[in-house]
Amino acid sequence: MNWKVFGIVTVGILSVVGMGATGWVAYKILHALWYPQGGRVLAMERARCNSQDAAVSVGGCTAILNAKEAEPADKSFARFQRGLSYERLGDFDHAIEDDTAVIEANPREAMAYNNRGLAYQRKGELDHALADYDHAIQLVPELSMAWFNRGEAHELQGNYAGAIEDFGRVIKLQPKNAVAWNNRCYYRAIEGQLDAALADCNQSLLLKPGVGYVLDSRGFTYLKMKKYDLAIKDYDEAIAQNDHDAAYLYGRGLARRGAHDVAGSNTDVTAALKLDPKIAEQFKKYGV
Repeated sequence: MNWKVFGIVTVGILSVVGMGATGWVAYKILHALWYPQGGRVLAMERARCNSQDAAVSVGGCTAILNAKEAEPADKSFARFQRGLSYERLGDFDHAIEDDTAVIEANPREAMAYNNRGLAYQRKGELDHALADYDHAIQLVPELSMAWFNRGEAHELQGNYAGAIEDFGRVIKLQPKNAVAWNNRCYYRAIEGQLDAALADCNQSLLLKPGVGYVLDSRGFTYLKMKKYDLAIKDYDEAIAQNDHDAAYLYGRGLARRGAHDVAGSNTDVTAALKLDPKIAEQFKKYGV
């Protein structure tokens, strides 16, 4: 489901190198430690390199890399940051190029392996992505970001057991990560581990009540449990938040069919197929 991919781009909430900090906080720490003072122009380029606007960041980082007065530490982190920004822009080849340069300079830089893995993943090269995540995890087993991303790569390959295991590790490292609880719920439901899936979804909703995509996951779990009334209730709430999600509508359509609401089922299924003609194939793959 498309929102699962969303889980990939929320990795900023995950800890970095076991410090318990967000990626942004970790960057600030490294920035303070690694950047010398330099001149005013270089300071301005550092600010641009550090921009939340990815295009501005690429420009600032590139200027640092081209600046004769820039110290090696400046250039090292500028390349690291530029790789992140290229990935955010969807320029995966340049992101991979920068991440590779960081790795060649420091083969023990776990975050660079993770970042390159994400670029490979978004490019669709899952074997390369998994190899990089594996390397990142070997270097820093506490790097929950890499476990999270590897779980999504496993899901994209249809390896739901691997995804479940990886999100279980994220949950051990970050028990309050509601996205990880939700993702494990959904993949457990796909695998038929329905009681465990329901417990995971309930925990996700306890941490962050009322989230539409989690209600969808729990609705899907109830659908597979043939608890159609409960499934419909969750799908109703999810659809109230987003009535243009094909999976929400198709799931409710199947639940309504199970509850013998033929007219309601046909309405939902028709609407879902208009939004995504392949949605029925996806649900069949998931066992419903």
